[in-house]
Amino acid sequence: MSRNTLGIIANCSVCDHELQFRKIKSGKENVVCTNCSAGYVFKNGYLNLLAPNMRDEICSKGLRAKTIKEKLHVGRLSKNDHDIIRGIIASKYMARQYFRNVVHPTEAAWSARSYERFEEIFITNYLGDLLKKKQVTFVDAGSGPGRYLILLGSKISNDSCKDLKKNPETGRLYQYDVNYEKNLKYVIGIDYSEEMISHSTKILKKYGLGPYLNKRIFPVTGIAQNFNLNKKMLDGTHKVIVCTFQTLGNQENAELQVQMLKSMKKLASPHGTIIVSVFNKKLFKDFGLKKFYGREVKRTVGEIVGSKQDVQDAILRTSKGVYSKWFSKDDLEDLFCRAKISRYKIMDSKSLQPIGGYGEYLKAEEQRKDVFPRAIVGMARI
Repeated sequence: MSRNTLGIIANCSVCDHELQFRKIKSGKENVVCTNCSAGYVFKNGYLNLLAPNMRDEICSKGLRAKTIKEKLHVGRLSKNDHDIIRGIIASKYMARQYFRNVVHPTEAAWSARSYERFEEIFITNYLGDLLKKKQVTFVDAGSGPGRYLILLGSKISNDSCKDLKKNPETGRLYQYDVNYEKNLKYVIGIDYSEEMISHSTKILKKYGLGPYLNKRIFPVTGIAQNFNLNKKMLDGTHKVIVCTFQTLGNQENAELQVQMLKSMKKLASPHGTIIVSVFNKKLFKDFGLKKFYGREVKRTVGEIVGSKQDVQDAILRTSKGVYSKWFSKDDLEDLFCRAKISRYKIMDSKSLQPIGGYGEYLKAEEQRKDVFPRAIVGMARI
């Protein structure tokens, strides 16, 4: 496949029509929409699908601080656009630390690592059964520095992630699987932070997955709420769309959270599955404020500078601008209903069950003790 695959897999963020590469002598806009002529950027091995009016608010040196402070004016951006840009600002200069302290499969803080390990075995356990009978396109909405791109890439390629394959702690999860190589057609990571996507591209190359970049593994800078797949290209595949590790709660308001779920439903249609994982607000005060954000990952996301702790709200913001809302089971169910998602189930500590077979990676008792009390998982067939 050529790099033109990118223009087929991802559609225009503005009008949802196909993209094509455009040969130009100078300038960064080398991808163009066939319908509305919106221009996008392909550079350093990844596609930047931020809509042009959003990109105009973000220059090479970062956001124009005066503009964001006084008033967003380019393209008359909405309140939601404003809130999304706040999230982009918060992720600035964070990718390297985030991968090392929060995402790394063996070195991250245990409070993050244990939760992520459960998400990973939950998802690969589901994919393992699905890939025996169907071709799959996997999309990570809020991919950060690319942990699922690395994990699923390792299962496609026997020659990648060799250190993780040799490590007795991680080897089973990261092992090559013929069903993944045969039937996992595409792995797509979408994140609004170009820094995160750039870093994930470097990490993928470091782990030996460079040959799969923009052929089967696609890191894309963009906004999940208006990310569009070319359904003709992916026709016949079962889409698995995930939004995990509190990414839904990092959306700055309830409308953006609903839009995220609506987008996931659209991406999964007509045949697919969505999986969402968020933090349980029952542990917001005692665990979230005091340990997780208060100690374990604050060197990455910053000190807590404000929080709401009443019955309705479990919200905090850090000194780096990171926003996080924790949920009850009813809260997540309400968002699913507002997004018009049916045939779903919401699981918490009362209904989540330990997954066996990965005791060296995450023991059953660690799942019960370190994960289930703060996990709420939503799953729906589309």
